[in-house]
Amino acid sequence: MESIPFAEFVHLDGTTVTDKIIGIGGTNIVVQQGKYAVKVPRLSRITEIGGTTVLLDQSKPPKEGDYDYRAQLIRALKNEKDIYRRIGPHVGITPCYNISSTQPSVQMPLMGKDLQHYLAENRPSRKEQLAWMRRLADTLAYIHSRRVIAADIGPSNIVLDSALNVKFIDFSESTLMPLDWNLEGTDSLGYSILSDIGQLGAVMFQIVTGQTGRFDTEDASGEVTWPPRDSLPSTDNVWLGPVIEKCWTQGFKSAGDLAGYLKQVNDDE
Repeated sequence: MESIPFAEFVHLDGTTVTDKIIGIGGTNIVVQQGKYAVKVPRLSRITEIGGTTVLLDQSKPPKEGDYDYRAQLIRALKNEKDIYRRIGPHVGITPCYNISSTQPSVQMPLMGKDLQHYLAENRPSRKEQLAWMRRLADTLAYIHSRRVIAADIGPSNIVLDSALNVKFIDFSESTLMPLDWNLEGTDSLGYSILSDIGQLGAVMFQIVTGQTGRFDTEDASGEVTWPPRDSLPSTDNVWLGPVIEKCWTQGFKSAGDLAGYLKQVNDDE
């Protein structure tokens, strides 16, 4: 078997990343710098070109006629900062500390495990589950009130602080909508507040059952669409199953409606 070279991560100036890497995404990496987690563009990656495995270094400006992937990565982080500026501080969202900087990076506090890894090792009580779901629904309603579509809600994009409170952490796929948007319809890719609620329903399913229930918004061709019900797990005999079901079938018309419903739930029901 052909050996795959190690993808040596680089900064915008071409120097090697020497900080501890604590997260790797499709368009960015997260490194630890002291007490901070800093998201920077992912400028190197392993890929195949013409059947040959190569290491791409995209820290250099492209040659004439080549696609400027470097500029795309920089724009993505600047857009994420714009979203943090629009949203502002909120108890359910990890803060961006370098929000006034023009650098294409997002500086955040170091947090505990993400929800995906935490749930793989722990089964929280119903009281804790309900507190998490209420916090997430309240926060999503706030995000929507700031005219932002989250678009990529999942347990790996939700982290726990030292007191085991849940917080949204990643807005790299999110969309800034016009401030006068009425919350109806979709962004240019097809995401909406309803797809956000559907994704949150899958997170709720995993919180309650410990099992993955991915709400996959892309079809086989890569188009954003509403997933068929049979692509999602059964909610029969699942605590809060009817609530999760409504998230998956557009039964809630806003995250505020979901948050209001959850406020009426008792953890012993």
